[in-house]
Amino acid sequence: MEVVKISCWWIGFIILFGCIIIPRKNKLYLGMMNRKKKGRERKMPQELMKEFIGKVCTIILFNESFGVQGKIVAVEDNWIKVEEKNKVRIINGDMIRDISIAPEKYQK
Repeated sequence: MEVVKISCWWIGFIILFGCIIIPRKNKLYLGMMNRKKKGRERKMPQELMKEFIGKVCTIILFNESFGVQGKIVAVEDNWIKVEEKNKVRIINGDMIRDISIAPEKYQK
């Protein structure tokens, strides 16, 4: 009897995850792709991004639950160049959800 209750909870969770959570996440991507097809792109505000250059920041993307943490080196058009500990990333500005500056103890 206990095994049946546990398996019912797992099945309910899988249905909830598959029917509600994943489609909401995909809706964000579809909206961005439709804007690009129609020729409407959002540009990142260059004046605001200049404030972050040279600082260690955490950048949270739409498709990741954890962010990218590193020093922002350059911002050109809709792309951000980020230096992490052992690699360099170039991030598309359309995929960014949030940028925050790390505390002073991480600024090296």
